[in-house]
Amino acid sequence: MAKDIITAQLRQRFGKRISFSRKELYAFYTVFKPDLKETTFRWIIYKLKEKQIITSISKGLFTLSFKPVFKPDIYKATEKIYTSVEKQFSTLKFCVWTTQIVSEFMLHIPAKHITILQVEKEALEPVYDFLKEQKFGDIFIQPEEKEIERYIYESAKAIILLPLITKSPVQMINNITTTTLEKLIVDLYSDKKIFAAFQGSELKHIVNNAYSRYAIDFTKLFHYAKRRRKDIELRQFFASKTDIPKNILND
Repeated sequence: MAKDIITAQLRQRFGKRISFSRKELYAFYTVFKPDLKETTFRWIIYKLKEKQIITSISKGLFTLSFKPVFKPDIYKATEKIYTSVEKQFSTLKFCVWTTQIVSEFMLHIPAKHITILQVEKEALEPVYDFLKEQKFGDIFIQPEEKEIERYIYESAKAIILLPLITKSPVQMINNITTTTLEKLIVDLYSDKKIFAAFQGSELKHIVNNAYSRYAIDFTKLFHYAKRRRKDIELRQFFASKTDIPKNILND
């Protein structure tokens, strides 16, 4: 049977479903290929993802409703920080983003934004000294609550230095290492003091909008949340406060 006919039947079979399991997908293909081997099935899944016919939303769970991957804007100020740090610390692993990228998901947009620079823990002090020497703005290392309240959101050019969690889900955009949507959501939830303007009902709004507009890999998200020791309470938050289907959260 032609592949396009199988694909059409695939859409007909699962098109009205929010999600379907790997087991269900395998059963669907064995109707056409009774002797389907696991290696062949893995290749089929790979090709379906490559052609954007299915999207993985958690371990062993897929959807047909394709959504684009979140690609945050890279602003000139962010790019300047990244290229300067990369040039000075060529082997350093780090990630940079600005809270401005959260605006598209928000109901109440803050008047000021902060730049988040996450670097390997051992490099926090050297990078801080370098940025101060280069006069990039007001630099803060892992700021305390009083420091956040008094200075950071009053600054026009606040840069917060934080340790980069190992195996953080990052992405490259225009040769700049920046956050993914999965990492962004976990960080906003985890660092409540730093991201005070993004909590409460605003965080629910952010998560719901992000889920409706973009593809979210919940396996990746919860792996990162677990490294931040926030996976259990984050699942509870999603289940009780957001529109994310509960079956997705059982990964």
